[in-house]
Amino acid sequence: MKMKQPQNNVPRNIIITALGVTVLLGVFRLILFLVLVWVVALAFIIIYQYKLSKSTGANFVCLECATIHQQTNCPKCGSKLKKLYTRNSGYGI
Repeated sequence: MKMKQPQNNVPRNIIITALGVTVLLGVFRLILFLVLVWVVALAFIIIYQYKLSKSTGANFVCLECATIHQQTNCPKCGSKLKKLYTRNSGYGI
């Protein structure tokens, strides 16, 4: 039996929140604020991903499903086949 490990869903949660705010602002036709919400959301996601990659240790890419992770087993498919992943290696995603 595979143990499910929690995945990091901060970017997904930011996008869901931005969509909700977009609908709300769209109802009142506040287009300037609507654009501002998406600029802030995308900036937050970019900064979050940049800080996450700097603060974490070694990343691995699963050779079965190309998921980048830090666990010994892939959190998506459970495979143990992996390769060390670096941003400048040009491998994977």
